Amino acid sequence: MVYWILLQKSFMTNLQYKVAHLINNAASAIFGFVFIAIWAGVLQGKEQSSPYDVMDMTYYIAASQCILWLSGFLTAGLNIQTGVRNGAISFELARPSNFFLYVTSQEAGRLVYNFFFRSVPIGLVFALTVGFYVPQHFSSYLFICISVLLAIIISVNLHYLVGISACWTTEVAWAHFVNFTLLAGLGGQMVPIDFLPAPLSTLTQYLPFAGAIYYPVMIFLEKATNDVIWIQLFWAITLTLVNLWITERARQKLEIQGG
Repeated sequence: MVYWILLQKSFMTNLQYKVAHLINNAASAIFGFVFIAIWAGVLQGKEQSSPYDVMDMTYYIAASQCILWLSGFLTAGLNIQTGVRNGAISFELARPSNFFLYVTSQEAGRLVYNFFFRSVPIGLVFALTVGFYVPQHFSSYLFICISVLLAIIISVNLHYLVGISACWTTEVAWAHFVNFTLLAGLGGQMVPIDFLPAPLSTLTQYLPFAGAIYYPVMIFLEKATNDVIWIQLFWAITLTLVNLWITERARQKLEIQGG
């Protein structure tokens, strides 16, 4: 199947850069250590009034740094904007294959690579230094896999939405910046959404950003009920349908730019 081949090709391409990516892994681990140190200072002596103690936040930051490489650090706009600028998107949309699956399959290959060569090594670094949580219940592993998969689908769709908007705006750097800021801020990457002021903390729980980072982390730490997967599923389906609809609109509106 063409999409499976695209996934494999993308994975193999990234394999060529695995040594260079060690620098990114080191930087990600260092950022994690910095965040852990900050939270240790903030929570010191305040554990009784906080839903998290120092060890909880250590596990939270460690897990979120690993999840980021699966649902946070994706290709800006899935590189759709490049095709819009150079006119290649006209040929890509004209292919008999589904454009949405064509683009997302390539990103999926990159994310599979990220799991093995970024998330796992970073998790091992934290496990050997500050500690890394290990789920205690066997059933948790199934729900973790489902939650992470849905988180990836949500994030891929958000990045696709940024990319396909280039058919109307050409440049998407600003949209990518806004998208990543919302993922990091409202997705709970640095600050668990429990700590956000009301009513923002309540509203954020039902936004797609929480489904991309916060919920898979909390399910991994066994601090959230498995019911939150339904929120993730809702956004995964909704965003996919929206992107399929927008892709058809883009196909109708297509204007060749840049050649």
